[in-house]
Amino acid sequence: MTLRRKTLLIIAGTFYGVIILLFFISSNILLESYTDLEKQSAQRDVERVMTAYSQEMSNLETTAADWATWDDTYHFIADHNEEYIRSNLTDSTFTALSLNLMLYMDTSRQIVFSKAFDLEEEEEIPLPQSIPEYLAGHDFLVTHQDTGTSYAGIIALPEGPMLIASNPILTSEDEGPIRGTMIMGRYFDAARVDELAEITLLSITIYGFDDPRLPADVSTARSSLSTASPVFVQPLGEESIAGYTFIEDVSGLPALILKVDAPRDIYHQGQSTIFYLILTIIGVSLAFGLVTLLLLEKQVLSRLSHLSRSVSDIGTSGKISARVLAPGTDELSKLGATINGMLGALEQSEAELRDSEEHYRLLAENATDVIYVTNLDLKFTYVSPSVTLLTGHSVEEAVSQSLDKVLTPDSLNHALDVYTEEAAQESEEIKATSRSRTLELEVKRKDGSTVWTETTMTAIRDSAGNVIGILGVARDITERKKADAKLQELYREEKGLRQDLEAEINKRVEFTRALVHELKTPITPVLACSELMLEEIKEEGPLLELAQNISQGAHNLNQRIDELLDLARGEVGMLHLNPESIDSGQLLSSIVNSVRPLARKNGHLLYAELPRSLPVIQADEGRLRQVVLNLLNNAFKFTPAGGSITVKARKDKACLVVKVQDTGRGINKEEQERLFEPYQQLEEERARLSGLGLGLSLSKKLVELHGGQIWVQSEKGKGSTFSFSIPLEVKEKPESPAKRRKV
Repeated sequence: MTLRRKTLLIIAGTFYGVIILLFFISSNILLESYTDLEKQSAQRDVERVMTAYSQEMSNLETTAADWATWDDTYHFIADHNEEYIRSNLTDSTFTALSLNLMLYMDTSRQIVFSKAFDLEEEEEIPLPQSIPEYLAGHDFLVTHQDTGTSYAGIIALPEGPMLIASNPILTSEDEGPIRGTMIMGRYFDAARVDELAEITLLSITIYGFDDPRLPADVSTARSSLSTASPVFVQPLGEESIAGYTFIEDVSGLPALILKVDAPRDIYHQGQSTIFYLILTIIGVSLAFGLVTLLLLEKQVLSRLSHLSRSVSDIGTSGKISARVLAPGTDELSKLGATINGMLGALEQSEAELRDSEEHYRLLAENATDVIYVTNLDLKFTYVSPSVTLLTGHSVEEAVSQSLDKVLTPDSLNHALDVYTEEAAQESEEIKATSRSRTLELEVKRKDGSTVWTETTMTAIRDSAGNVIGILGVARDITERKKADAKLQELYREEKGLRQDLEAEINKRVEFTRALVHELKTPITPVLACSELMLEEIKEEGPLLELAQNISQGAHNLNQRIDELLDLARGEVGMLHLNPESIDSGQLLSSIVNSVRPLARKNGHLLYAELPRSLPVIQADEGRLRQVVLNLLNNAFKFTPAGGSITVKARKDKACLVVKVQDTGRGINKEEQERLFEPYQQLEEERARLSGLGLGLSLSKKLVELHGGQIWVQSEKGKGSTFSFSIPLEVKEKPESPAKRRKV
C-alpha cells in the first residue's frame, strides 16, 4: 500500500468517524429539540387563531347585546312599528355590522321580523328555511329563562356554518320582563376565514367535523382530537406543518375542524444548524488533516495541498472555466487531469443548461397559446406573455387575478367540478399519474367581452408523485366555435332540404303508384286476350304471327311495368328479399338452359363455365334469377349474331362471384360511369333497342340488397364482362329509411 493511500485512509477514517458520531449526536438531541419547538409554535398559532375567533364571536355577541337591550327594540317587539324597520334595519346596517341575519321573535316564538342579507352582493335575500328549522330543533336559543342569559356560537346549516348570538330583548337598563329574543348571524364562510387569516397572518382552513370527504391529514387529526387534547399538531411534509383543533357549536358539540398550516422554518433552521455544525466539524477535520499532511514529504503533500486549494478556489468562485495545475505523470497528475475533465464536462453541461433554459423561455414567451401554472389553491404563479393577446391583461394583471375573475360563472363551475373529480382520483390507491383533462372554458377579457378557449390541464408532480400544481395550455377557439355554430345552421338548412326532398320523393311514389296502376289495368285484359288468341288460332299464318306479336309486346310491357315498380320500391326502401338456402350451381345451370332457345334463335353461342361444386348461398332465388336474366338479356341485345356469351362462377373468399361475358361491341368509359343509373341506355343503341334502361339499375339494387356488389369491365370493340358478388352468409340488413306509402 502506498504512503498516499495509507495517509488518505487514516485521515478519511478519522474524518468520517468524527462526522458520523457527531451527526448522530446532533440529530438525536438538536433536531428533536427543534421539532419540539416547532410543535409548540404550531400550537401557539392555533391558539392565536382561536383567540381571533373568540374575539370575532365576542364582537358579534356585544353587538347583539347592544341591540337587544335597547328601548327602541323593546317597543318594536310590542307595537311592530315600521319606523323602527326603516330607521334601523336597512341594508347599510347589515353592511356596517357585517351581518347576514337579523331575527326578532316574541315570547310565543313567532317571528316578528327577519331579514337575510348577502354581504358580497350587498342585497337582501330570502330567509333560508334551514334557520327556522334549526331554531325549532334548538328551542333554548329562543327561550331565555332570565334577563342574564345569552347564547353565542356556531350553528351548522346546509348553506354553511354561521356565527350567531341570541339575547333576550330588554330595556336599555337591562330590565324586563323579557319580550322576546333577538338573534344576529354572520356566515363563517371563506371570506370570514380570510379575514381571520389576515388578522393572524396565518394560513387557515375550515372543514366540517362530520364531512365524509375530509383530506387524509384532517381525518387523522379528527380522530386524534378530544376534549382532553384539543390541539393536534402534525407535519405535512418537509415544507409545512399544521395544527388542528375543533370548534364547538352552540350546543357544545364539535362542529368544525380548524387547520392552521405554516412553513417549517424552525425545523429547517434546526437542519441548517446541524448542517453548519457538520461544516464546522469538516473544517476542523480539514485543519487537522493539513497539519498532518505538513509532516509528510513535501513533494507529495504540497502538491496535494495545491491541488486541493485549486479545486476549492474554483468551487468558491464558481468559475468552472478555470482549471487546476497538476504537472507530472504520477497519481496526482492523473487526478488533476480527471478534475479538469470533470470541470470541462460541468462547463459544457452548464452551457447546455443555459441554452435549454433560454430555449424554453423563448418558447413560452413566443407561443400563441397561453401557458400558465397554478398552485393547489388555484392561484396563478406563472402566465405567459401571450395572455395579453388573448384577454388584454398584462402578465402582472393576469397573475394577480383569482379564478372567478378569469372565467364566466358556468365555466368556473365546470372547472371546479373537474378539479373536484381529479382531486378525488388523487385520493385513490391506484391512479393514472400521466392523465390530463381538456376543457372548453369561456374566459373574460379586459374590455368586458369573452373568448372561448380550449384548455388542457396536467398535474405537476414532485419526485414522490404528489401533485404540487397545475400546468395549463389555453388556446383561442372562438373561430372554431363560430364554425360549429355555422355548421349547426347548415345542418338545419340541410334538414329542411332533406324534408323537402322526402316530400318530393313521396310525390314521386304517388305518381309511380298511379302510373303503375294505370298501366297494369289495361295490360291485364290484353295479356289474357293474347293468350286466348294463341290457343284458338291453330293454323300458321298472318293471324298467328299477329297474335304472337301482340302477346310478346304485352309481356314486354308488363315486364317494363314490373321493373319500374321494383325500381321505385328500391328507391323508397320498400323492396324486400326472401332469402333461402340455394344451390348456386344448380340455379345458374337452370338459368342458362332456360335461355338456350333464345340464344339459338339469335344466332349466339352460349357457354356455361361452372365448377362442379359451387357453394350453397342464402339468397332470394327469384331476385337472383332476375339479375342473371337481366345480364343475359343485355348480352343478347348487344352481341351480334355469331358472337359468344359465357356464364362463369367461382367462390372468392366469403362470396360467390358470377360473371356474364360477351363478345359484343363494348362500352366506353364515359358510358360505364352512368351505366347503372335508371333510364340510361347506350347512346348509339337508343333508337334501335326497346326498354327504359331500368334493367341494370334494378340489378344493382337487388345485388346490394343481398349485401353484394356489381361492376362492369369493358373496352370499346372488345366486349363486356358484367360481374356481381353475393355473400355466402346473410348479413344484418341495413336500417330501412322512414316508412313511405307502398308502391
